[in-house]
Amino acid sequence: MMAKAKLKAKENEDQFANEFIDESKILVEVKVSDDEGVTWQRRKISMVSGLDESGLNSGEIFQFNGEKYKVLSGDDGLMVEPLKKPVEKKSSKRK
Repeated sequence: MMAKAKLKAKENEDQFANEFIDESKILVEVKVSDDEGVTWQRRKISMVSGLDESGLNSGEIFQFNGEKYKVLSGDDGLMVEPLKKPVEKKSSKRK
């Protein structure tokens, strides 16, 4: 019985390790724009490699989980800056 438990634990451990080896499981589909958000295309990017290897380029905007980010060139390579949503002005009209 103890051997079965050890075998099951080993299988779970191998499955966890293989999740990060399988390239299809580390790619995430995001929307990318290279014209300041006028047009968008879908692209799969790597979420485990560095930003320089992600497939994104400086100046592009990408949308992930409903948030938009701009890719910038920094001293140490590419970096990401979140884009702020425009704040709506509330009108103070009273009836």
